[in-house]
Amino acid sequence: MKHLARFTPLLPALVLLLASPSALAFDLSEAWQAARSYNSDYAGSRADLSAGSEQAVQGRAQLLPQVALTGSYSHTNPTQPAGLAGYDSSGYGIQLSQPLFDVSKYSAYQKGKIASQQAATSFDAAEQQLMVEIARAYFDVLLAEDTLTATRASKKAYQTQLQQAKTAFDLGTATIIDTHEAQAGFDAASAKEIVALNQQEISQNNLRRLTGLDARAIQPLKEQLPPPPAGDLQSWLELATHNSLALRAAEQALQYASQTVTEKRGNQLPVVALSAGYNDNRSNQNGALPVTRGSSIGVSVNLPLFAGGGINSQIREALAKEEAARDKLESTRRQLREDVRKSWLGVTNGAALVRAQQQLLISAKSKVDSTKLGKEVGIRTNLDVLQAEQSYYDAITSLATAKYDYLTACLQLEQVAGTLNESRLQTVNAAIRH
Repeated sequence: MKHLARFTPLLPALVLLLASPSALAFDLSEAWQAARSYNSDYAGSRADLSAGSEQAVQGRAQLLPQVALTGSYSHTNPTQPAGLAGYDSSGYGIQLSQPLFDVSKYSAYQKGKIASQQAATSFDAAEQQLMVEIARAYFDVLLAEDTLTATRASKKAYQTQLQQAKTAFDLGTATIIDTHEAQAGFDAASAKEIVALNQQEISQNNLRRLTGLDARAIQPLKEQLPPPPAGDLQSWLELATHNSLALRAAEQALQYASQTVTEKRGNQLPVVALSAGYNDNRSNQNGALPVTRGSSIGVSVNLPLFAGGGINSQIREALAKEEAARDKLESTRRQLREDVRKSWLGVTNGAALVRAQQQLLISAKSKVDSTKLGKEVGIRTNLDVLQAEQSYYDAITSLATAKYDYLTACLQLEQVAGTLNESRLQTVNAAIRH
């Protein structure tokens, strides 16, 4: 009890350490939740969304009444004719104006709405991109750990063979060739271990940069992987046509460009506005009325006749940009179909590759066992055993790579189709051991 009492003051700090997010094991879904509050790029996208939503408000404001309050005060000292006394003047007024017909302002209102929609689309795209980046970083850490584990196991096998080869050489039952072969394999495995350690550090730092979490607490995969997303290629192409964020952004860019054309053409049309006001003026000038008050209401029409050719030039510029946006939309549509095909093949072929690598791993393990048995009966050498074991460890790394590539491809297919969300992420997260 006395010894325990000495550590009592350290208990609160220990509890805080264990309860800190960096000390707790986490899965892919928890990494995503951490990134939402930690990642600065995501925070910037959220701020851009808030800023973009104001574009609709600003565009609508141009169509609403504009009210202004004015006030003035002046002191006048007459010089001619001589002898006149100075006097003060003051007044205030309130003015209201309301557009009745203004194509440019109406187009600006429409552009404001489109700009807000563009901001929402950009945010959704940034959110989906971050999901894929988190998943890729997460699986990169797991792959680095699996590679390091396989490399160290391979190194250990070479070390064992090296010791056996040296002992056999000392006893005269083996040649120096076996020792040199084992030494070369051990040195190669040592070099691979350094590379694997370096890659592990890089991948852990990248995940920490995105999420703020300690990548050493990452959760590994289960043996069973989720099935590929349902649907054939044609259904995914149709889904992407309706949901792709890249295609939606291109369509919104074309709508914005079309409204700009309307706005510039509107500069050639008359502008009609309603105006109303009230004024109250006071003066102590001799002979002048001390107080004048009055209200006014009227309609003004402004028709531009000639602007030096500037308006026509702006229209031609807007038309050219509209045509460029239309071409960009068609290019995006074609690229989308290619991206969907590529992602769909990545998923289907990825699933097939995982099954093939699993079978290869079984075969590689059988080969190791058979080669060791052959060495015992004298029909295989140490070099044969080392090569079989190296193939086995390579198969472990290849299977891990295939699994992580397949899971990432599933998310990329959802991203290309514009359907990636937290629910889809949970489907992949179900493959992680908890």
